[in-house]
Amino acid sequence: MTNPTIEAIDVDLEQIRRLTHDYAWAIDTSHLEDLVGLFTEDGVFDMRSLGAPAAFDGASGVREGFRSMIEGLGGCVHLMMNHLVDVAGDTATGKVYCQAFVLNPDGSRAENLLLYEDAYARTGAGWKFQSRVISPLLAAPTSL
Repeated sequence: MTNPTIEAIDVDLEQIRRLTHDYAWAIDTSHLEDLVGLFTEDGVFDMRSLGAPAAFDGASGVREGFRSMIEGLGGCVHLMMNHLVDVAGDTATGKVYCQAFVLNPDGSRAENLLLYEDAYARTGAGWKFQSRVISPLLAAPTSL
Protein backbone atom coordinates (compact mmCIF):
# COMPACT_ATOMS: atom_id res chain seq x y z
CA MET A 1 0.00 0.00 0.00
CA THR A 2 1.40 3.39 -0.93
CA ASN A 3 1.22 6.41 1.32
CA PRO A 4 -1.14 9.13 0.11
CA THR A 5 0.42 12.43 -0.87
CA ILE A 6 -0.26 15.66 0.96
CA GLU A 7 -2.19 16.82 -2.10
CA ALA A 8 -4.41 13.70 -2.05
CA ILE A 9 -5.12 14.17 1.67
CA ASP A 10 -5.97 17.84 1.08
CA VAL A 11 -8.41 16.83 -1.68
CA ASP A 12 -10.06 14.27 0.63
CA LEU A 13 -10.36 16.81 3.43
CA GLU A 14 -11.91 19.43 1.14
CA GLN A 15 -14.36 16.91 -0.35
CA ILE A 16 -15.46 15.79 3.13
CA ARG A 17 -15.87 19.37 4.33
CA ARG A 18 -17.87 20.08 1.17
CA LEU A 19 -20.10 17.10 2.01
CA THR A 20 -21.14 18.76 5.28
CA HIS A 21 -21.91 22.01 3.45
CA ASP A 22 -23.90 20.12 0.81
CA TYR A 23 -25.86 18.56 3.68
CA ALA A 24 -26.67 22.01 5.12
CA TRP A 25 -27.69 23.35 1.71
CA ALA A 26 -29.88 20.33 0.92
CA ILE A 27 -31.77 20.40 4.22
CA ASP A 28 -32.11 24.21 4.20
CA THR A 29 -33.56 24.17 0.67
CA SER A 30 -35.72 21.06 1.30
CA HIS A 31 -34.02 19.03 -1.46
CA LEU A 32 -34.86 15.64 -0.01
CA GLU A 33 -33.30 13.43 -2.67
CA ASP A 34 -30.07 15.45 -2.67
CA LEU A 35 -29.96 14.98 1.10
CA VAL A 36 -30.53 11.23 0.89
CA GLY A 37 -27.84 10.97 -1.81
CA LEU A 38 -25.23 12.26 0.63
CA PHE A 39 -25.50 9.02 2.65
CA THR A 40 -24.31 5.53 1.76
CA GLU A 41 -27.06 3.01 1.00
CA ASP A 42 -26.66 1.59 4.53
CA GLY A 43 -26.07 5.01 6.12
CA VAL A 44 -27.43 5.99 9.52
CA PHE A 45 -28.72 9.38 10.69
CA ASP A 46 -29.18 9.52 14.46
CA MET A 47 -30.86 12.42 16.22
CA ARG A 48 -32.29 10.52 19.18
CA SER A 49 -30.55 12.99 21.51
CA LEU A 50 -32.92 15.63 20.09
CA GLY A 51 -36.04 13.54 20.67
CA ALA A 52 -36.28 11.30 17.59
CA PRO A 53 -37.74 7.92 18.58
CA ALA A 54 -35.08 5.96 16.65
CA ALA A 55 -32.11 6.37 14.34
CA PHE A 56 -32.89 6.45 10.61
CA ASP A 57 -31.23 3.45 8.96
CA GLY A 58 -30.56 2.83 5.26
CA ALA A 59 -31.65 4.95 2.32
CA SER A 60 -35.38 4.44 2.93
CA GLY A 61 -35.09 5.20 6.66
CA VAL A 62 -32.96 8.30 6.00
CA ARG A 63 -35.46 9.45 3.34
CA GLU A 64 -38.48 9.05 5.62
CA GLY A 65 -36.72 10.63 8.60
CA PHE A 66 -35.70 13.69 6.63
CA ARG A 67 -39.07 13.90 4.89
CA SER A 68 -40.90 14.13 8.21
CA MET A 69 -38.32 16.62 9.54
CA ILE A 70 -38.63 18.88 6.48
CA GLU A 71 -42.43 18.70 6.53
CA GLY A 72 -42.44 19.61 10.24
CA LEU A 73 -40.44 22.82 9.79
CA GLY A 74 -41.30 26.20 8.37
CA GLY A 75 -37.67 26.52 7.28
CA CYS A 76 -34.13 26.34 8.59
CA VAL A 77 -30.58 27.57 8.09
CA HIS A 78 -27.56 25.49 9.14
CA LEU A 79 -24.11 27.05 9.63
CA MET A 80 -21.28 24.48 9.79
CA MET A 81 -17.98 25.32 11.52
CA ASN A 82 -14.86 24.08 13.34
CA HIS A 83 -14.72 20.90 11.27
CA LEU A 84 -12.16 18.32 12.37
CA VAL A 85 -11.52 15.37 10.04
CA ASP A 86 -9.27 12.31 10.30
CA VAL A 87 -8.83 10.34 7.07
CA ALA A 88 -7.70 6.69 7.10
CA GLY A 89 -7.66 5.43 3.51
CA ASP A 90 -11.21 5.03 2.25
CA THR A 91 -12.84 5.89 5.57
CA ALA A 92 -12.75 8.96 7.78
CA THR A 93 -14.26 10.37 10.94
CA GLY A 94 -15.16 13.92 11.74
CA LYS A 95 -16.71 16.33 14.18
CA VAL A 96 -18.39 19.57 13.18
CA TYR A 97 -20.25 22.24 15.09
CA CYS A 98 -23.53 23.51 13.71
CA GLN A 99 -25.59 26.57 14.53
CA ALA A 100 -29.09 25.89 13.26
CA PHE A 101 -31.82 28.51 13.01
CA VAL A 102 -35.31 27.06 12.73
CA LEU A 103 -38.62 28.61 11.74
CA ASN A 104 -41.40 26.57 13.30
CA PRO A 105 -44.75 26.16 11.50
CA ASP A 106 -46.41 28.43 14.09
CA GLY A 107 -44.00 31.26 13.17
CA SER A 108 -41.84 30.98 16.28
CA ARG A 109 -38.09 30.71 15.89
CA ALA A 110 -35.49 28.56 17.60
CA GLU A 111 -31.72 28.48 17.59
CA ASN A 112 -29.82 25.26 18.24
CA LEU A 113 -26.13 24.63 18.80
CA LEU A 114 -25.27 21.12 17.72
CA LEU A 115 -22.36 18.71 17.40
CA TYR A 116 -22.34 16.28 14.48
CA GLU A 117 -20.13 13.21 14.91
CA ASP A 118 -19.63 11.65 11.51
CA ALA A 119 -18.22 8.54 9.88
CA TYR A 120 -17.48 8.92 6.15
CA ALA A 121 -16.87 6.37 3.41
CA ARG A 122 -15.27 6.89 0.02
CA THR A 123 -17.58 5.52 -2.67
CA GLY A 124 -17.49 5.45 -6.46
CA ALA A 125 -19.54 8.67 -6.30
CA GLY A 126 -17.20 10.37 -3.81
CA TRP A 127 -17.29 10.74 -0.04
CA LYS A 128 -20.60 10.05 1.71
CA PHE A 129 -21.90 9.87 5.24
CA GLN A 130 -21.75 6.35 6.68
CA SER A 131 -23.25 7.69 9.88
CA ARG A 132 -24.13 11.08 11.32
CA VAL A 133 -24.96 11.43 15.03
CA ILE A 134 -26.25 14.74 16.43
CA SER A 135 -25.88 15.93 20.02
CA PRO A 136 -27.05 19.24 21.47
CA LEU A 137 -24.44 21.70 22.76
CA LEU A 138 -25.02 24.09 25.65
CA ALA A 139 -28.45 22.58 26.24
CA ALA A 140 -30.52 24.33 28.89
CA PRO A 141 -31.07 22.31 32.06
CA THR A 142 -34.42 20.55 32.24
CA SER A 143 -34.94 21.56 35.89
CA LEU A 144 -33.31 23.83 38.46
